[in-house]
Amino acid sequence: MAGMNDEAFSISTTLGDLLHGERGDIFVQLVSREEAVTRSGRLYIRVEFRDDRRRATVMLWEDSPWLETCRLDWKIGEHFKIRAIYTESAHGRQLRLQKIRPVTDDDRSQGFDPIRCQPRSVEDPADLYETALAICRHEIKDDLIRELVTTIYSQNFEALLIAPAGMVHHHRYQGGLLEHSVSVAQTVLELILQYRHQYAVLRDSLTCDLAIAGALTHDLGKLIEIDLDGGGVAATPDGQILGHVLLGRDLVRDTGRTLGIAAEQLRRLELIFLTHQDYYADGDYRRPISLEALLVQQADRIDSELQRFTAALETPIQGPIISADNPFRRAILRGEEVPAADANPMSLPK
Repeated sequence: MAGMNDEAFSISTTLGDLLHGERGDIFVQLVSREEAVTRSGRLYIRVEFRDDRRRATVMLWEDSPWLETCRLDWKIGEHFKIRAIYTESAHGRQLRLQKIRPVTDDDRSQGFDPIRCQPRSVEDPADLYETALAICRHEIKDDLIRELVTTIYSQNFEALLIAPAGMVHHHRYQGGLLEHSVSVAQTVLELILQYRHQYAVLRDSLTCDLAIAGALTHDLGKLIEIDLDGGGVAATPDGQILGHVLLGRDLVRDTGRTLGIAAEQLRRLELIFLTHQDYYADGDYRRPISLEALLVQQADRIDSELQRFTAALETPIQGPIISADNPFRRAILRGEEVPAADANPMSLPK
């Protein structure tokens, strides 16, 4: 592998820069590995690599020289230097692997930076952090509930700046957890504003405080669930065993008890954590039993589903219909692109 750059060809240095059909020497991070068998009984491993702008798949078949090495040695979250040809087809973004090895310390002088292998929010995480605290300061009236949120945020400042909101489904990039939390809180505020004149309970200060606090903290168990030191692509032991719902519930309950928050208020906050997901891995469904939990669950769902949906629309395959080979496992209507001149249907002819 020492002679990785000894061939003359056009090189792109990052996965995100590669064009269809182009070959390059690039640094990537291993983010998933799935072993399976075709209907005809042929073994393969589907491996996914990423950098900060793109993900692509490598298919390792049973005759691949890297199959056993992948099985035994490659670790999720590990960084590699690879030589590969990048392609885009009906099967998605793929890499035809030619050479591969784990990165070494010497690679840093050749441009390797682990941060360049992690996608990032388009928003500045530091700005998102300040936005979250501003919502907390201006919208939560109860002093202790407000302190609960600011305490958890301040104690986890560094982790919040890099944490994704998920490893698989939505906002799976640095700053994604903050982006998602702020968006859910803003949506909860909009729902309260929209409906408070119709429903008196939405004019109750405590209900609103709990909903906003829950929105800002409902997913913070992912700070413990996800191995952030490993690039945010694998779960910690506690994450595998307990999951972010229980870890987040424990985080807010322990902090709340330390601050002296009333037991009934803490119980209502816990219910937000326990019911904010629609469905769990076992297929069970926890229905909200409080108004604040309902607000957070619905705001959480629209934000996560919108992000996943728009990500699915970014497939390189052209055409108005996206095949069911996407996270939703159903065909998606993308529609035709609107020409720039016709982008505003309300514009008047000159």
